[in-house]
Amino acid sequence: MIPATGLPQIVDTHVHLDEPAFDLDRDTVLDEARSLGVRRFINIAYKPERWESSRAIQLVNKDVAVAIGLHPAESATLDPETERSLVRAIEECQPVAIGETGFDFARTGPTFLEQARAFRTQIEISSSRSLPIIIHQRNASDALMKDLDEWPDVADIVLHSFDGTALLTGWAVERGCYIGIGGLATRPGSVALRNLLRSIPVDRLLLETDAPYLSPPQCHRRNTPANLPQISQLLAPIWGMTAADLRRVTTENANSLFNLGLAAELEIRA
Repeated sequence: MIPATGLPQIVDTHVHLDEPAFDLDRDTVLDEARSLGVRRFINIAYKPERWESSRAIQLVNKDVAVAIGLHPAESATLDPETERSLVRAIEECQPVAIGETGFDFARTGPTFLEQARAFRTQIEISSSRSLPIIIHQRNASDALMKDLDEWPDVADIVLHSFDGTALLTGWAVERGCYIGIGGLATRPGSVALRNLLRSIPVDRLLLETDAPYLSPPQCHRRNTPANLPQISQLLAPIWGMTAADLRRVTTENANSLFNLGLAAELEIRA
């Protein structure tokens, strides 16, 4: 573990604290991450039952914000009643973003049309409320770019757990997308991904764990937000930065994008 004293605070911009993997020790998981300098957590509520469980966590943890949406794997469930429930959840939770939504062609499940309909519905919601949109994409770069090219005015796009092609990377830079980076990029087999990430401007980087998923290679168990300092240390050299500098800039990015209300002074006091 990396001690927090003297280091800039840090934001986990994509975590699933309401997953069953945390049911037995959720408070301990949060406290450990806090002790290592994780200042804010953005919990991603990606299907109807998660909208409720995420709200419950948010109510008892002031440092947990939420994003509300419908994951592409759940897009077949979108009907008028689900859409109304989504809007109600947004009104109740006051999320900092919409999502995660997008396209996933790496698994069987909802059709392209079902995923596209759910994606476009959530783009409309995010645009009408001036909220960032958090995007999940797997094996779907072309579909994602084509769809978003039809929405040129949509800003504040976050490409979560980025694992794109050279074409998507160039498109994302030109479009000004924010790029979520985490344990996936630290893995030994992710050399090509790390090379692509070098072209991402540092003012568009966000740190995330996607816990309990996508553990860094040194972690042989479930992922937790406490791994975020280690992730920052492993990824900082991509941009020729220190871990402290990466923590600082990504926290400033997250604070600005998600309107987290963090104090201007982001140093952890001893």
